[in-house]
Amino acid sequence: NTFQNFLLEILNCVLMCIFYIFQDLGEKMFTFPEETNMTYVKVNASAEDLAAITICLRTFTDLTRAYSLFSLSTPSSVNEILLYKQAQAKNKFVVQVGDGVAAFVGQNYDYYNYYYLNKWQSICTTWDAETGLVQLWINGKASSRKFVSHSNITGNFTVVLGQDQNPEEGRLHRSRSFVGMMRDIQMWNYVHSEMTILNYHRNDRRISPKGNVFDWQYLDFDIIGNVVVEPEQKLSNN
Repeated sequence: NTFQNFLLEILNCVLMCIFYIFQDLGEKMFTFPEETNMTYVKVNASAEDLAAITICLRTFTDLTRAYSLFSLSTPSSVNEILLYKQAQAKNKFVVQVGDGVAAFVGQNYDYYNYYYLNKWQSICTTWDAETGLVQLWINGKASSRKFVSHSNITGNFTVVLGQDQNPEEGRLHRSRSFVGMMRDIQMWNYVHSEMTILNYHRNDRRISPKGNVFDWQYLDFDIIGNVVVEPEQKLSNN
Protein backbone atom coordinates (compact mmCIF):
# COMPACT_ATOMS: atom_id res chain seq x y z
CA ASN A 1 0.00 0.00 0.00
CA THR A 2 2.80 2.40 0.84
CA PHE A 3 4.50 1.72 -2.49
CA GLN A 4 1.21 2.15 -4.38
CA ASN A 5 0.57 5.46 -2.64
CA PHE A 6 4.06 6.55 -3.57
CA LEU A 7 3.43 5.69 -7.23
CA LEU A 8 0.11 7.54 -7.16
CA GLU A 9 1.79 10.63 -5.76
CA ILE A 10 4.41 10.53 -8.52
CA LEU A 11 1.72 10.08 -11.19
CA ASN A 12 -0.28 12.98 -9.77
CA CYS A 13 2.82 15.18 -9.77
CA VAL A 14 3.57 14.26 -13.41
CA LEU A 15 -0.02 15.01 -14.45
CA MET A 16 0.06 18.37 -12.69
CA CYS A 17 3.33 19.25 -14.42
CA ILE A 18 1.86 18.32 -17.80
CA PHE A 19 -1.22 20.43 -17.04
CA TYR A 20 0.80 23.51 -16.14
CA ILE A 21 3.22 23.20 -19.05
CA PHE A 22 0.80 22.34 -21.85
CA GLN A 23 -2.49 23.95 -20.82
CA ASP A 24 -4.09 26.31 -23.35
CA LEU A 25 -3.40 29.86 -22.15
CA GLY A 26 -5.41 31.54 -24.92
CA GLU A 27 -7.99 33.02 -22.49
CA LYS A 28 -5.79 33.02 -19.38
CA MET A 29 -3.43 35.37 -17.57
CA PHE A 30 -0.60 35.17 -15.06
CA THR A 31 -1.31 36.94 -11.78
CA PHE A 32 1.72 38.02 -9.74
CA PRO A 33 0.00 38.81 -6.42
CA GLU A 34 2.83 39.94 -4.15
CA GLU A 35 6.14 41.76 -3.94
CA THR A 36 8.80 39.10 -3.45
CA ASN A 37 12.22 37.94 -4.61
CA MET A 38 11.02 34.34 -4.88
CA THR A 39 8.37 34.52 -7.61
CA TYR A 40 8.61 34.51 -11.40
CA VAL A 41 7.64 32.57 -14.52
CA LYS A 42 10.35 30.75 -16.46
CA VAL A 43 9.57 30.34 -20.18
CA ASN A 44 11.12 27.37 -21.94
CA ALA A 45 12.27 28.00 -25.52
CA SER A 46 14.84 26.25 -27.70
CA ALA A 47 16.26 28.98 -30.00
CA GLU A 48 20.04 29.40 -29.73
CA ASP A 49 20.85 32.23 -32.13
CA LEU A 50 18.90 35.45 -32.53
CA ALA A 51 19.75 38.15 -35.06
CA ALA A 52 16.44 39.99 -34.58
CA ILE A 53 13.48 39.94 -32.19
CA THR A 54 9.97 41.14 -31.59
CA ILE A 55 8.61 40.73 -28.06
CA CYS A 56 5.03 41.61 -27.12
CA LEU A 57 3.08 41.32 -23.87
CA ARG A 58 0.18 42.89 -21.99
CA THR A 59 0.36 44.06 -18.39
CA PHE A 60 -1.97 45.44 -15.72
CA THR A 61 -0.53 46.93 -12.54
CA ASP A 62 -0.74 49.77 -10.03
CA LEU A 63 3.00 49.80 -9.28
CA THR A 64 4.65 53.21 -9.15
CA ARG A 65 8.13 51.88 -8.36
CA ALA A 66 10.49 50.32 -10.90
CA TYR A 67 9.94 46.72 -12.03
CA SER A 68 11.16 44.17 -14.54
CA LEU A 69 8.81 42.64 -17.11
CA PHE A 70 10.99 40.46 -19.34
CA SER A 71 14.55 39.19 -18.88
CA LEU A 72 16.45 36.90 -21.27
CA SER A 73 19.78 35.50 -20.11
CA THR A 74 22.50 33.55 -21.93
CA PRO A 75 25.58 31.77 -20.55
CA SER A 76 27.56 34.99 -21.09
CA SER A 77 25.01 37.56 -19.82
CA VAL A 78 22.35 37.51 -17.09
CA ASN A 79 20.34 40.20 -18.89
CA GLU A 80 21.03 39.80 -22.60
CA ILE A 81 17.59 41.28 -23.21
CA LEU A 82 15.79 43.28 -20.51
CA LEU A 83 12.50 45.15 -20.61
CA TYR A 84 12.31 47.33 -17.52
CA LYS A 85 9.92 50.04 -16.31
CA GLN A 86 11.48 52.84 -14.28
CA ALA A 87 9.69 54.45 -11.35
CA GLN A 88 6.72 56.71 -12.13
CA ALA A 89 8.66 59.82 -11.23
CA LYS A 90 11.09 59.07 -14.09
CA ASN A 91 8.36 58.18 -16.62
CA LYS A 92 10.76 55.95 -18.51
CA PHE A 93 11.14 52.47 -20.00
CA VAL A 94 14.55 50.86 -20.48
CA VAL A 95 15.36 48.22 -23.10
CA GLN A 96 18.71 46.45 -22.91
CA VAL A 97 20.13 44.24 -25.67
CA GLY A 98 23.63 42.88 -25.09
CA ASP A 99 25.82 45.68 -23.74
CA GLY A 100 23.60 48.41 -25.16
CA VAL A 101 20.85 50.20 -23.24
CA ALA A 102 18.19 52.56 -24.61
CA ALA A 103 15.77 54.67 -22.56
CA PHE A 104 12.35 55.70 -23.87
CA VAL A 105 10.00 58.39 -22.56
CA GLY A 106 6.73 60.09 -23.52
CA GLN A 107 4.57 57.24 -24.82
CA ASN A 108 0.86 57.26 -23.89
CA TYR A 109 0.85 59.02 -20.54
CA ASP A 110 -2.28 60.36 -18.88
CA TYR A 111 -3.05 63.99 -18.04
CA TYR A 112 -0.84 63.81 -14.95
CA ASN A 113 2.13 62.77 -17.08
CA TYR A 114 2.21 59.26 -15.65
CA TYR A 115 2.17 55.83 -17.23
CA TYR A 116 -1.36 54.46 -17.04
CA LEU A 117 -2.12 52.53 -13.86
CA ASN A 118 -4.85 49.91 -13.39
CA LYS A 119 -5.31 49.53 -17.14
CA TRP A 120 -4.20 46.90 -19.61
CA GLN A 121 -1.13 48.07 -21.54
CA SER A 122 0.21 46.49 -24.72
CA ILE A 123 4.00 46.64 -24.85
CA CYS A 124 6.19 45.53 -27.76
CA THR A 125 9.88 45.93 -28.50
CA THR A 126 11.86 45.15 -31.65
CA TRP A 127 15.57 44.87 -32.35
CA ASP A 128 17.63 43.98 -35.43
CA ALA A 129 21.34 43.11 -35.23
CA GLU A 130 21.94 44.30 -38.80
CA THR A 131 21.12 47.90 -37.94
CA GLY A 132 21.60 47.57 -34.19
CA LEU A 133 18.39 49.53 -33.66
CA VAL A 134 15.77 48.95 -30.97
CA GLN A 135 12.26 50.40 -30.83
CA LEU A 136 9.56 50.35 -28.16
CA TRP A 137 5.79 50.35 -28.77
CA ILE A 138 3.33 51.16 -25.98
CA ASN A 139 -0.39 50.87 -26.72
CA GLY A 140 0.35 51.02 -30.43
CA LYS A 141 2.47 54.17 -30.16
CA ALA A 142 6.03 53.91 -31.49
CA SER A 143 9.14 55.36 -29.89
CA SER A 144 12.09 56.81 -31.73
CA ARG A 145 14.59 54.19 -32.89
CA LYS A 146 17.83 53.95 -30.93
CA PHE A 147 21.09 52.04 -31.29
CA VAL A 148 21.94 49.28 -28.80
CA SER A 149 23.96 46.44 -30.38
CA HIS A 150 25.05 44.79 -33.66
CA SER A 151 25.91 41.48 -31.95
CA ASN A 152 23.73 38.40 -32.34
CA ILE A 153 22.36 36.73 -29.22
CA THR A 154 23.96 33.30 -29.07
CA GLY A 155 23.83 30.30 -26.77
CA ASN A 156 20.98 28.59 -24.93
CA PHE A 157 18.86 31.22 -23.26
CA THR A 158 16.53 31.47 -20.29
CA VAL A 159 13.51 33.79 -20.26
CA VAL A 160 12.04 35.04 -16.99
CA LEU A 161 8.85 37.07 -16.62
CA GLY A 162 8.31 39.40 -13.68
CA GLN A 163 11.90 39.53 -12.44
CA ASP A 164 15.37 40.82 -13.27
CA GLN A 165 17.86 37.93 -13.57
CA ASN A 166 20.77 39.98 -12.21
CA PRO A 167 20.85 38.89 -8.55
CA GLU A 168 22.01 40.74 -5.46
CA GLU A 169 23.96 38.52 -3.05
CA GLY A 170 22.69 35.46 -4.90
CA ARG A 171 19.01 36.47 -4.63
CA LEU A 172 16.58 38.09 -7.02
CA HIS A 173 15.38 41.63 -6.43
CA ARG A 174 12.23 42.07 -4.36
CA SER A 175 12.32 45.79 -5.19
CA ARG A 176 12.25 45.03 -8.94
CA SER A 177 9.59 42.32 -8.91
CA PHE A 178 6.44 42.76 -10.97
CA VAL A 179 3.10 42.78 -9.12
CA GLY A 180 -0.04 42.63 -11.26
CA MET A 181 -1.36 40.65 -14.22
CA MET A 182 0.35 39.65 -17.46
CA ARG A 183 -0.92 37.90 -20.59
CA ASP A 184 -0.48 37.44 -24.36
CA ILE A 185 3.31 37.04 -24.18
CA GLN A 186 4.71 36.43 -27.67
CA MET A 187 8.25 36.32 -29.08
CA TRP A 188 9.50 36.15 -32.69
CA ASN A 189 12.99 35.90 -34.20
CA TYR A 190 12.35 38.73 -36.67
CA VAL A 191 11.12 42.34 -36.63
CA HIS A 192 7.39 42.79 -37.15
CA SER A 193 5.86 45.51 -39.30
CA GLU A 194 4.10 48.52 -37.84
CA MET A 195 0.71 47.16 -38.93
CA THR A 196 1.29 43.80 -37.24
CA ILE A 197 2.20 45.49 -33.96
CA LEU A 198 -0.91 47.68 -34.23
CA ASN A 199 -3.00 44.53 -34.76
CA TYR A 200 -1.46 43.07 -31.62
CA HIS A 201 -2.34 46.23 -29.68
CA ARG A 202 -5.93 46.05 -30.94
CA ASN A 203 -6.07 42.50 -29.54
CA ASP A 204 -7.33 41.07 -32.83
CA ARG A 205 -6.40 37.42 -32.35
CA ARG A 206 -7.83 36.47 -35.74
CA ILE A 207 -5.05 38.22 -37.65
CA SER A 208 -2.22 38.60 -35.12
CA PRO A 209 0.52 36.05 -35.85
CA LYS A 210 1.63 33.56 -33.23
CA GLY A 211 5.14 33.82 -31.83
CA ASN A 212 7.63 31.45 -33.49
CA VAL A 213 10.09 31.50 -30.57
CA PHE A 214 7.24 31.04 -28.14
CA ASP A 215 3.48 31.49 -28.41
CA TRP A 216 1.24 32.49 -25.50
CA GLN A 217 -1.53 30.05 -26.31
CA TYR A 218 0.76 27.01 -26.02
CA LEU A 219 3.46 28.45 -23.78
CA ASP A 220 5.92 25.98 -22.24
CA PHE A 221 6.60 27.42 -18.80
CA ASP A 222 7.44 26.75 -15.16
CA ILE A 223 6.02 28.72 -12.24
CA ILE A 224 8.45 29.55 -9.48
CA GLY A 225 6.81 30.76 -6.28
CA ASN A 226 3.36 32.31 -6.05
CA VAL A 227 2.07 33.01 -9.56
CA VAL A 228 -1.55 32.15 -10.34
CA VAL A 229 -2.86 31.05 -13.74
CA GLU A 230 -6.48 32.20 -14.01
CA PRO A 231 -9.04 33.31 -16.59
CA GLU A 232 -8.16 36.65 -18.12
CA GLN A 233 -10.13 39.65 -16.97
CA LYS A 234 -11.61 41.66 -19.82
CA LEU A 235 -12.01 44.83 -17.83
CA SER A 236 -14.10 47.81 -18.87
CA ASN A 237 -11.02 50.00 -19.30
CA ASN A 238 -9.23 47.45 -21.49
